[in-house]
Amino acid sequence: MNLDATINKVGFEIVEAIKGKGKDKTKYKNYIDKVLGVLSNDGVYAYWVYCKANNISDVFIEKIENILKVTKEIPQKDNKNNYEAYFQELSKNLPNLLFTKELIEKTLTYARYHAKAI
Repeated sequence: MNLDATINKVGFEIVEAIKGKGKDKTKYKNYIDKVLGVLSNDGVYAYWVYCKANNISDVFIEKIENILKVTKEIPQKDNKNNYEAYFQELSKNLPNLLFTKELIEKTLTYARYHAKAI
C-alpha cells in the first residue's frame, strides 16, 4: 500500500463529496479549513466531536476511514458509537494517535489543495 497515494486519493474523495453537496458546497469547503484548525490545535478526538456536532461527519469522518484503518481496525458500522469507541481507544496509544493526527492533517491539506484547484 502506498500511503501517500491513499492520502491523496482520500483528499480528492473529500472534495468530490463536497461537490455533490450542491448549494452546501461552499459551507463544506470552509469546513476543510475549520476542521484542519480543530485537528491541529485540539487533536483527533476534538476533530471527531467537531465533525459530529456540525453534522459533517459524512464527509470528514466517513471519507477518511481508509486512513484510519492504517493505525487501528474500525468497529463495524452497525454500532452507532463505532467512531467514538475508535477515537477513545486510539487515545490509549500515543504513537498511533500522533501518526493518525498527522495522516488526517495531510489528507485535509491535500483536500484543501484539490478544492482550490477547482
